[in-house]
Amino acid sequence: MNSIRLTFKFVAISFLLGVAVGCGKTDGAAGRSGGEGDQSQEGVMRVTPIKPVRKTLVRWTEQPGHIEAFEETPLYAKVAGYVEKMYVDIGDPIAGPRFDTNGKPYQEGQLLAELSVPELNEELAQKQAGIGQAQAEIEQAQAAVKVAQAAETSAKARLEEAEAVVDETQAQYDFAHSEFVRMKKLADRGATTRELAEEKEKLFRAADSARRQTQARIASAKAAIAEKEAQIEKATADVEAATKRRESAEADLAHVKALLGYTKIRAPYDGVVTARNVHTGHLVQPGIGSGGKPLLVVVQTRVMRIFVDVPEPDTEMIADGSAAEVRIPSIPSEVREGTVTRSSWMLESDSRTLRAEVDLPNDDRKLRPGMYARAKIKVAERENALSLPKSAILTEEKKNYCYTIGEDKKIAKTPIEIGIRAGDDVEILSGLSGDERVIGVNVSAFREGQEVEVTKPKDAT
Repeated sequence: MNSIRLTFKFVAISFLLGVAVGCGKTDGAAGRSGGEGDQSQEGVMRVTPIKPVRKTLVRWTEQPGHIEAFEETPLYAKVAGYVEKMYVDIGDPIAGPRFDTNGKPYQEGQLLAELSVPELNEELAQKQAGIGQAQAEIEQAQAAVKVAQAAETSAKARLEEAEAVVDETQAQYDFAHSEFVRMKKLADRGATTRELAEEKEKLFRAADSARRQTQARIASAKAAIAEKEAQIEKATADVEAATKRRESAEADLAHVKALLGYTKIRAPYDGVVTARNVHTGHLVQPGIGSGGKPLLVVVQTRVMRIFVDVPEPDTEMIADGSAAEVRIPSIPSEVREGTVTRSSWMLESDSRTLRAEVDLPNDDRKLRPGMYARAKIKVAERENALSLPKSAILTEEKKNYCYTIGEDKKIAKTPIEIGIRAGDDVEILSGLSGDERVIGVNVSAFREGQEVEVTKPKDAT
């Protein structure tokens, strides 16, 4: 028991001596150090303050991204048929249609594949024959119209001729009738011979016959005119009916030609073939290639999209036209400049990020879909902004402060309103004028009201 007590006393004495020695070393080190936050020999902390600086602040957000083609198009068949010819394979460049200054195509896209559909060719021949038959019927009906019109013209001429002599024959009839009546009266009284009266009667009968014949010719000519008018109407109706049949046949022909046009698979734009799923002889159905896949897949390579997911704190400052720098790890020597072209506006619920797109020209075709990229996007820029290093900012209960040193060398806790963060710099919107002395580092080591010793930087004059 005595041994145990002696051992315990020895340990306790050694601990007290060690503490005393340690404290002595700490005080000595503080007295010799001249750095910020060090204590002077009198026990006052030495501080080398900084001042707020005016500068241009640029905030960037750098995020990983991936490259996709500006457009990717699966090409399917519109009609059922057999693959007759394939003109391209994967990796082949393709040329799309060409347009004039008014946006009208003057050259079709490159032919990529052809399908064979014999039924359409047969139907095409039938529709062409139907158009020929309808055209023949139109010409026949038009000829009938012309014949009826000529006959109508002839009947009208005869009518005019008969109507021209009707007055004359009526006058002759009236004169012969009056002469016959007068001579008959004279003969009845014995003033003239019976033979002369009979002669006048014959002349009267002849004039009456001539008058009747003229009236008959007029009636016949009118009947002929009515008949020819009916024939003209019928022939005209036949022309219209044949014309409608031809128009219907032409519409059917155009439909068949359109379907035949779908047997030629053409490039929708300049790009590259990235997938081929059919070979010569394969049977394809509308909208379905081999195994349910498209016949071909093509991508546009002239412009590439860089997809970047921007974190929520920076989404409000992302806007179309924001400058962007894109680096491709597989092409480390190049930095490509572009702008934010569009964004999804809505944040993804799981990641709280905003999908932004940067379009980059790709005339050299070095950028390929699926490549990894890093995009650095400018989200804000402030010129002549008052700033402090972020190490000088103290945040408590969602409010921001900095420690300033007054003329009495005591620390004051100054409320500030901050703006954007640009690297190690923070924009100061309010709370400082720019002439204050601010503690720039290790702010957690200080407290409000503490007295400090202000020192100048080593390079200060």
